[in-house]
Amino acid sequence: MELKGVLPPITTPFQDGEIAIDKLKENFSLWNKTDLSGYLVLGSNGETVYLDREEKLRIVETAREMIPKEKIFMVGTGHESTIETIKFTNKVAEIGADYALVMNPSYFKGQMKKENLKAHFFKIAEESKIPILVYNVPQFTGINMDAELIAALSEHANIKGLKDSSGNIAQLSEIVALTGDDFKVFVGNATVFFPALSVGADGAILAIANVIPELCTKLYEHFNKGEWEEAKKLQQKLIPFSKAVTTIYGIGGLKKAMDMREYFGGEPRLPLLKPNKEGVERIERLLKELI
Repeated sequence: MELKGVLPPITTPFQDGEIAIDKLKENFSLWNKTDLSGYLVLGSNGETVYLDREEKLRIVETAREMIPKEKIFMVGTGHESTIETIKFTNKVAEIGADYALVMNPSYFKGQMKKENLKAHFFKIAEESKIPILVYNVPQFTGINMDAELIAALSEHANIKGLKDSSGNIAQLSEIVALTGDDFKVFVGNATVFFPALSVGADGAILAIANVIPELCTKLYEHFNKGEWEEAKKLQQKLIPFSKAVTTIYGIGGLKKAMDMREYFGGEPRLPLLKPNKEGVERIERLLKELI
């Protein structure tokens, strides 16, 4: 299965504090009608850090049921220890995941030198039953995996790509230059989607694709057709909305935006909160300007 295109890091729907599997299925049914290339399940926007193991597995099982075989099924499997990451990765592989996305450990960040991270990812890659991608998200982990480290990791045959959410286009460009064509690079920040494609990224894993998948895939389509001006204009339109529902209001804002369309967002899990009235009005205004 070719790794390319636009994937949403899907949100986890809750009702009365519990996972709403029926709402998750409804969301998938709607997303499946779009040109999304696939899905990332149990990513940051899925509030994965607030889910227990049983809940995670229920979501993965539901996703496998709902995701067509021709679409990418990627699951976030990173844990703080190498051994737990391997165990969980192979569990989701048994359920039917195509790829695992592995975020680097960060609790003992002072000890997470390049040699530690290389040993961690190589061990996972050796033991994993499915290919893995590396997830660089320094705003959450406090650790930036630079181009030199990513290039070293790309040498392992079972490490197939990267999701980079740093927003650093210079670093992303260097990563593309230092890795082979078979190492697939996804940008995780919608504010730099067009620039990332311009320096060689293969696709994007974008929070806003939960809400406006048709616009995210349209930008990707414009780029691939060489319609640079159209892609650039759409990129500029996406920036204010993306900043509002990710940087400013976070997952609560993202879910509220989903509720404003045909999708089910619902409540985030505490300690996350919905945006206040002013925030809701701002998101609504920005969304109306887009669609």
